[in-house]
Amino acid sequence: MTIESKKYHISDTLTRNSERPSIGLIVLNTDFTFERDFVRMYTDQKPNYDFYFNRIHFANPMTPESLAAIGDDLTEVSAGILPNYDLDLVVFNCTSSSSIVGDEAIELAIKESKPTAKVLTTSQAVVKNFKARGFKKVSILTPYSEEVSSLLRDYLQRNGVEIASSMYMDMSDDRDVAFLPPNEIISAAKAATHDEADALFISCTAMRSAEIIPEIEAAIGKPVFTSNQATFDQISQIIAKRNN
Repeated sequence: MTIESKKYHISDTLTRNSERPSIGLIVLNTDFTFERDFVRMYTDQKPNYDFYFNRIHFANPMTPESLAAIGDDLTEVSAGILPNYDLDLVVFNCTSSSSIVGDEAIELAIKESKPTAKVLTTSQAVVKNFKARGFKKVSILTPYSEEVSSLLRDYLQRNGVEIASSMYMDMSDDRDVAFLPPNEIISAAKAATHDEADALFISCTAMRSAEIIPEIEAAIGKPVFTSNQATFDQISQIIAKRNN
């Protein structure tokens, strides 16, 4: 039996222009949590944009040197998100690394391959969330070593975040951070919260804290914001301004 095959002629010229903004999300290749958190919040809130993930290499343990080294691959990984296609926003998702590499260096690296895109980092989003919610002073909980935590504190303070207290878990592998159980996170949050703090910030895109924010807030009696929640909120604000 001979099968007849015909060519279908497309009637309209295709265009790459989309009415919906396109967001590129760079995630550490060791991160179990960010994508899970992001998809859950996206499904709940149904924002008006499309998103595309790419992974960037990270070699544990979490040290200032290993976290800084991530910056070397940002241009290539950004280019790999819909190659030769313009994105509206590219987000580098790692609180500790972004605070160490720095906002300017990250933006320059990403814009080498995505020159028209806006650039956002987790650490920037945390600062913006702190200011937008009117907090005066916060307690901080991190899974990092004291050395890495101190660099994050320096970044936050340089950008106008007043810190009442800081607590660190001294974990070396970010994959382990993803498997901290909820009761451990809540217990640590209670221990980390200072009476003078308006809120508690829980750092690290790998920690599964965003999904239990209501439970943590009930336990400590104060507002809580996290790396992934702050990043998602800031993306929504950037896109809302673009659409207006």
